Amino acid sequence: MRSGADLPPPLLEVARRQGGLVSTAQCEEHRVLTSRRSRLVAAGTWKRPARGVYDTHERDATVHEFDQERWRAVWLALKTYPRSAAVGEIALMVHGAEGLPRRLNAVVALPGGTYARPRAGVRVSQVDLRGDTVKVHGRQVARAPLALVQAMRTLSRDSWVKCADSLINKKVIGEQDLVEVRSLARRGGLVARLHWVDLVDGRAESPLETEARLRCIDAGFPPDDLQREFRDDDGRLLGRADLVWHLGGGRWLVVEIDGGAFHSSDDQLGRDAVRQNDLLEDGSLIVFRFRSAHLRQPQGLTDRIGRVLNRSGWHPARALPSGRS
Repeated sequence: MRSGADLPPPLLEVARRQGGLVSTAQCEEHRVLTSRRSRLVAAGTWKRPARGVYDTHERDATVHEFDQERWRAVWLALKTYPRSAAVGEIALMVHGAEGLPRRLNAVVALPGGTYARPRAGVRVSQVDLRGDTVKVHGRQVARAPLALVQAMRTLSRDSWVKCADSLINKKVIGEQDLVEVRSLARRGGLVARLHWVDLVDGRAESPLETEARLRCIDAGFPPDDLQREFRDDDGRLLGRADLVWHLGGGRWLVVEIDGGAFHSSDDQLGRDAVRQNDLLEDGSLIVFRFRSAHLRQPQGLTDRIGRVLNRSGWHPARALPSGRS
């Protein structure tokens, strides 16, 4: 029996938006009443992961399976505790942060910091969020700067920086909000992780770019610039490079980080080839392209970049040429 057999299409559409989950109230609204829900659960068509919550097994085919898992964690938490606000990692997911791990720490806060026992893998934080929440997708979530500080306790450095980069790039927060992040982290006893904030750069356009930059920083050669534009003598834009190092004498090392989905079509691959040929034509640029698979073996990436920088006598904090590159 299919999960959607003879069920109201509007309810199934709601389920797809919520990682397959629906609440008792949503079922009642669409006239899927107690007896029918019980039969669906007994048949194994639906599951009941928490009181008042049903997993219909419906999925949105347009959403990556990892994001489906993340959204399921968000909605399971918020529906298990209907009066709650999302905090930490699941709050960052609601705010649109990219770079979160596949499996999220599901934590919520109840009004007034009320205590409740963990249920369905969801933990309740006794934090009073009065004045510190905003409504996103119709639900209360911790403000983005506060959510970043809360997630400092559970995320790795790399995941945290990816999230912060993406929130700035999407203009969910601004550079000025990092001042508040520092202050809240210090007051929260997270002094040992304050240096994470120094690594944030909202010019990164994807978590892969952030990861590549962090690998290079750890290897001792932070990029000289990000998203730098290169133009020909007539001012025509040849391309915008993800990570660049100035090698001196008008020469540059350019590193492009290709996301699989963005560069998957033949048309896109053709445009990339033309753009790279334009960049290489006058011989002033060395261009490397890396994909996500290369970042799973980061030493190969850093070794190759490091060899070029060492041969060129590169050193950090060199003044960059002004004007058109």
